[in-house]
Amino acid sequence: MAKFAGQLGSYIKQAGLPLRRVASQAGIPHQTLFNWLKGTQPRWYAALPRDLHRLGATLGLADEEITQLLRLAGCTSARSGLSDVQEAPMKYSFRIPKGWSASGDAPYKYEMGLDPTVTFENRPCVTIKAGPDPSEFAALCQTFKADAYHGKRLRFSAAVCSADVENCAALFMRVGGAGDKMLAFDNMRNSQITGTNEWAHHAIVLDVAEDAEDIAFGFLLSLNGQVWMADVHLDVVGPDVPTTDLLEEMVPDFPVNLEFEE
Repeated sequence: MAKFAGQLGSYIKQAGLPLRRVASQAGIPHQTLFNWLKGTQPRWYAALPRDLHRLGATLGLADEEITQLLRLAGCTSARSGLSDVQEAPMKYSFRIPKGWSASGDAPYKYEMGLDPTVTFENRPCVTIKAGPDPSEFAALCQTFKADAYHGKRLRFSAAVCSADVENCAALFMRVGGAGDKMLAFDNMRNSQITGTNEWAHHAIVLDVAEDAEDIAFGFLLSLNGQVWMADVHLDVVGPDVPTTDLLEEMVPDFPVNLEFEE
């Protein structure tokens, strides 16, 4: 069992994600994941292969790495053969690229990662594809420290295309402060992507406050459909480029409609 704990620890370190985030995104209790890392034998239950498969997808593991994790956990024995993995609700065919992570309310209900069958101008792209019973939304994203961008205006842009998006797909960016306070945010609420669309560029522009601590960005899919993203850029822009900060819309500069005329 030490081999399972060691390999799992190595994969989590390789992904560079906090343990609680890994547990949440994989749908595995944090204490269970902590116990596995400390050397506790995973106890067999019918959904164990599926849970380990989701864990592997969250960590961005390749198929052979997920298979190795399953074997070390004893999920390829006579009692729990590879057929258990094949019977899991989701078959993860995409690899999450290094530095990116799956997020959302139940990201394991979606497939996401690099799509080897689709490119944008001969460059790789990532995708999010809904499973048979998708949750509210899933996202592929990353977070970095805001220090280098304090006092600057930052533009996140990318090319996006979609197929049969039922609810919406969108880019998003969030500037966070102390205590998880949201200082600036946009998720293309006023221009979200629906249906089937060819490649088109979209952009989000936010100001990074001097007291900002981190910046998160990525793209999301809500409910059925599939969306792709490529040609990602983060650029510092001048004050002539207007922001798209939704928080500015939520809090107007002055009181309005005091006579209830509208």
